Amino acid sequence: MENEYPLSKLKNPFMEYNGIEICEVSLDHSVLKATLTADSRNPYGMVHGGLLYTMMDCVAGVTARADNHHYVTQSVHVNYLSNIKDGDEIYAEGTVSRRGSTITIIHAFVRTPDGERLAEATVNMFRLPD
Repeated sequence: MENEYPLSKLKNPFMEYNGIEICEVSLDHSVLKATLTADSRNPYGMVHGGLLYTMMDCVAGVTARADNHHYVTQSVHVNYLSNIKDGDEIYAEGTVSRRGSTITIIHAFVRTPDGERLAEATVNMFRLPD
């Protein structure tokens, strides 16, 4: 199982820096978890919007690369829905909406452990030449 989806599990220093780890990967759905710290928060004590965006971008990349091809983000449309001050972790989920030959569209969202949605996005991933 460790060798499943090797491109999805490429070392990602940016994810590590932000305390983000992979929980689950499949061809059409992935889940990431971020462990929150004081550095994860904005001046108001809420989860920084940049971390919410980062989690959705990362889960889209992990999900797209499950088909064993390399991708980069082409575009992202984000809706911020809510935020939290309490809690130690948040999760991002990504699901393939459409997998084309050059563009893969991922629906991503960030949620609390009990399911409250904090943000959602449509992420277009561009497939790089093999």
